Parts: sequence; C-alpha cells; structure tokens
Amino acid sequence: MAMMVGDIMVKAKAVIFESDSLDEAARTFVEYGLDGMVVCRCSEEIVGVVAVKDVLFGLVQGKTTVREVMRPSLPPLSIHDRVEVIEFGGGPLRPVVDESGRLVGVLTKEQHLTAYAKVAQLRLKHLDAIFNAAHNGILSIDAKGRITSINPPAEKMARTTKEEAIGKFLTDVVIPSGLLEVVRTGKGHTEKYRVGKRVYITNRSPIIDEGKVVGAVGVFQDISEIEFISNELETVKRIVNELQTVMEASSDGIAITDRSGMITRRNKKWDALFLGTEQERVTAPLDRVVRQALDGRQPCSMLHQGTETGNIWIVSAVPIIEEDGRAERVVLYVKDMTEMEQLRSELEETKRLLHMLGRQEEDHLIYRAPAMAHVVNIARQAAAVDVTLLLTGESGTGKEELANYIWKQSARRARPFVKVNCGAIPETLMESELFGYEPGAFTGAAKKGKKGYFEQADGGTIFLDEISEIPLHLQVKLLRVLQSMEIMRLGAEAPKRIDVRVIAATNKPLEELVAAGRFRADLFYRLNVMPIAIPPLRDRKEDIPLLVDHYRKRFAKKYQKQLVFTDRALAMMMDYHWPGNVRELVNAIERMFVTSAAPVVDEDHVAKWLHLEPPTAADPVSVSEVVPLKQAVADVERQLIIKALHKAKTYRRAAKLLGVDASTLVRKAQKYGIQSWGGEEDGFHAASRD
Repeated sequence: MAMMVGDIMVKAKAVIFESDSLDEAARTFVEYGLDGMVVCRCSEEIVGVVAVKDVLFGLVQGKTTVREVMRPSLPPLSIHDRVEVIEFGGGPLRPVVDESGRLVGVLTKEQHLTAYAKVAQLRLKHLDAIFNAAHNGILSIDAKGRITSINPPAEKMARTTKEEAIGKFLTDVVIPSGLLEVVRTGKGHTEKYRVGKRVYITNRSPIIDEGKVVGAVGVFQDISEIEFISNELETVKRIVNELQTVMEASSDGIAITDRSGMITRRNKKWDALFLGTEQERVTAPLDRVVRQALDGRQPCSMLHQGTETGNIWIVSAVPIIEEDGRAERVVLYVKDMTEMEQLRSELEETKRLLHMLGRQEEDHLIYRAPAMAHVVNIARQAAAVDVTLLLTGESGTGKEELANYIWKQSARRARPFVKVNCGAIPETLMESELFGYEPGAFTGAAKKGKKGYFEQADGGTIFLDEISEIPLHLQVKLLRVLQSMEIMRLGAEAPKRIDVRVIAATNKPLEELVAAGRFRADLFYRLNVMPIAIPPLRDRKEDIPLLVDHYRKRFAKKYQKQLVFTDRALAMMMDYHWPGNVRELVNAIERMFVTSAAPVVDEDHVAKWLHLEPPTAADPVSVSEVVPLKQAVADVERQLIIKALHKAKTYRRAAKLLGVDASTLVRKAQKYGIQSWGGEEDGFHAASRD
C-alpha cells in the first residue's frame, strides 16, 4: 500500500514569524518539542523554514530575529503526495498543505528518509514474493556466469534446488547457455528451445548498472502444453490486426477505455479530433458517458461541443460485456457532426445548382438585335464543326459567354470545357500552366508532375481568352499544338497526343499586332480559320431592355429587393454609348440595386449612376411616335401617378399633388398595375412593370 506524506508528517502545532526573536523561537521549539517549523509573514504567507540547529547557531553568532537565520522554503508538499515519488530537496524540512492550500504540518528530511527506506523494504518484499510466486521460471547470473537467484518454477524446470544452484556456473545447472551470450554482448533476445520432450520459451535480458553489464536474467516458460494452440494464436493475431485496420479506416474517432477512463486503444481519427494531444485518459465530460455505459451495462450517447474547435460531436459508448456479465471496458465512438453538416450543406448547394443548371434553357444568350442574331447563327453553325474559332470584340461584349454557348452546342458538350485567361498568367509560368511539366522538371515542381490546361481539356474544348498576351516564344509551341495536336511537357522526352477543340478570343486587333511583329502571322492565320466578331452593345441597343430585365430579376433574388425601371430610364440607358459593353451594363444594374433607396429607377438615377447630364425638363411630355390618343393619355396618366407616388411616398399626399381624391388615385393605380409596398401613411409606392 502506498505511503502518503500525510501519514508521516508532524502536524503543525504552531508557526513562527520572520519578525520573531530567536529567543521566542527557541521557547516555541522547546514548548512543542519540534525539530523544525515553518516561517510566515503577518499575512500567514509561507516565506521560509527554520530548524532547531538554525536557531541555536543564530544565538551563538549573535543573531536576533528569525529572518536572519531562516532558510528559503521549497514549494509545499501535499498530504496526498506519495513518499516514494517526491523529490525532497536539500532543505531540512518542507511545509505540508491540505487540498485547500492550508498549512497542516511539516516533513523533515529524516522522516522522509525513514519512510522511504520502509517503503523500499516493503517493495523488496513484494518483489521477492512476486519472484517466488511467478508462474514462469526466473534465473539470473552475474558477470562471471555464476547463478545469483532462481525461483521455484525454475528449480522445477532445471530439476535442482536453490541451495544447490546459487553460486554455481550456469551450464553446470541448466543446459541452455544463452544467458552467457547476453552477458558477453549486452544484448537481450527471445528464444524457443527444446530439452528432451519439453519445449520452452525464454526471454533473456542484460542487467545494466552505470552503463556496465553486471549480469543477465532469463524468464522461462514451459509451453509444451500450449504448443498445440499456436495456430489459434495466429488466428487471434489476424483478428487483432483486422480490428485495428477497421478502426483506422473508420471516419469516427474510436477508443477503448477501462472503468477509470484510461485509454487502452485508439485510432488516428481519435487523435485528430483531439488535436493530436494523444490523450492517455478520457477527459470530462466524456468520462460521464463511460461511467453511465458501464454502470447501466448498455449503450448510451451524448452531444458534446469541443472546447478547442467548437465542433459538435456525437459521443456513443458501448460497454464490452464479459462472459460473467461484468462490464469493465467500453468502446467510445466520436462522430464530428460539423463535417457532416458541412457535407450536407454542400450537397444541398450542389443539388440546388444542378437544379438551376437543369432548368436553364439550352440557348441562354440574351439578344434581339439582328446583328447579334447573325452572330449566334454563325456560332451555332460553327459549333457543329470541329474547327478552331477566333472570337473578336471589345472588352465586355460577352466572348466567354459565346464560347460557352458554342461548347454546349457542340458534340464535345459532355467533355471538359477549360477556360484560360492568358492575360492573368505570369509570363514565367505560362508554359508550365499551358503544357504542364514532368516530375523534377524544375525547383519547386510537384513530385508527381502536373497536367497543363491542354491536357486537362483533352477530349473537350479549351477557351484561350486574351490570346494576344501569349509571348512570342510560346506562340511557336501553340502553333505546333494546333497543327499536330501534340503537346510537350516541360522536362518531357517525347510529345503527347491530345484531342482538343480550340476557341480563342481577343479584344485587340491581331492584324495590327502581326504588322508590328508582336504576334506571329502563321499563328494568326491558324487561329483565324473561322472568325466571329461580336458587335459592341452600342450597335445592338435593341438588346438593352432584355438585358436590363434579365439582370434585374437576377439581382432581385440576390439582394431580396425589387427595382422597377421607368421608360425614360430605359431610354436613357439605350442612348448611352456603353464603352464597357455588357459587363459595364451588368455592373451598373448591380450598383443600382446596392445603392438605390427607392424602388423606382428613373432617368435622374440613371444619369447619376452613369455620370450623365440630367435630363432637361423643358418638355414634360415627349412624343416619339404617333399613337392612339386614348393610349397616349393613359401613358401620361400612368407616368404622372408613378412620379407622384415616388415623390409623396403615400397615396394621400400623392393625390393632393395631382389634385384628385385618394380613392380615385388608388383606383387608377390598380388599373395601371402600380403596386405598393408598406402602409397607406408611411409606406413606399412604386409602379411594377411585371
């Protein structure tokens, strides 16, 4: 049984203070018959220790206070500290505290040494009892090969007695001489050997003292009776190996613990969940589910949130029921639901995107203008032919969208579509990005090499945007790809065949670059087999209302906000020259959704957002064509109602501005399909074009 500090300490009957005189300290020692005491300050803070001899020496030397003779105190010992594991230190005594940190006694060095010797003697008796009671035979020799100890099972195996064996040379008593080899080499080993009809297995180990081999010990076991179960043992090993493989392959953290929560087996996922701490014991609050499963002898579960990561875990505990019905071990399963939730969210998002993609029309290009209809017709014809295409047009006209349309209309629509922005790739990386590289082609290269964009698009279509940005030395390689459909990886010894349909695009005049020597003429002619020029937005203004309506609906869903564009706002947008083309139009519409405070966008808002001159108010009514008078009156009346509602915000105030009754205004608003948001007195009102 372990001996604790609290069992051998001297209870603290009194304390002395550092300001006490040595005479007072001497009287206290005599009064309580103590060998040493703890020194405190007025606040009862432990500041040192003092022994009787310290006080006596101090008096002889003419010292007057305890402070002058006391020694620094090492950290206090706990009453629950085990005597055999504490490091006492060099001082004469150590203070002892209880669970609350309150001083309860002192432990002198003499007390510690006496108790330690007692514990050591007790341990030697235990070891001797174990030595003699062990089922296996144990025999030891010294460095000269003489037997120094032998237990009863070893006596029986060697057919000798302890009195006859001790002091004799090893081989005079037993046949195997393996222990002599261990003494000579200092290396232990395990061996199975046969003596007559009996089979033994032994484990031999050197005895080391201060780095020198001073002997050897052998543990013997007669395995004759269990030799026949070796095959069954191999089967058990296979089962254990399979169990460990199953544990490691599991996506759950798995650990096997005993009743005290000590982990006896765990998988790598368990360590990963606990941030690689390699815990030896199950910590709170998981230990509660362990006790609950063992006490109830049935599986149970709990939810737990990790303190380090905040992840939500489901912890399941399954008790292992022994043949006698006892449950001393439990299997813990920890499933990280955070990852599951993330995967579930990603799956839902993927389903949503697939649903959206499935519902998109095959021809998703938005156009009405004859010029754009002509372009789409050419693109549709080109898609059916596996020919290289060159898309030209200003920035923002939709070259990438047209390339995507051609891919979807082509026979390669089920194969990859790889988009490459040549202007966004650094010149030093462009060759490796386009054509890939072999393992070890250059410093920093991936160990397995890397596929280039052309290999990624093998069997499908590659879209090379901003083709004019490819440097001249790579234009030669690109020409070779177009001519022979072969690519050469960096560091490769032989080219590789590929099957790729190339669609190039540029917003720069390649003919001028060829004339300036910045673009190879042969590459230009190879790319320009079937050119398609996309007109700028200012040349297809009929498409602007369609584009505005399409992106208005898209951003209404994105920002959960409705905007209505008046006819004058659309007219102003159609008159604008749009230097950034469709990209600028989309950007302007999104900016309107973000910054607009009113639900109606009129010409004033468009002028502000596009930095145009505000429209003049000289002619409040504009007539662009001859229409029936009744229709014209209705159009003017509708626009006036929208403006009045936008300015006044309520039906009542808008009716006052128009000089009509509120009921009349409500009736006419319903007639023209003008919807309202909010209440009668303080809501916003706007016209809906849907």
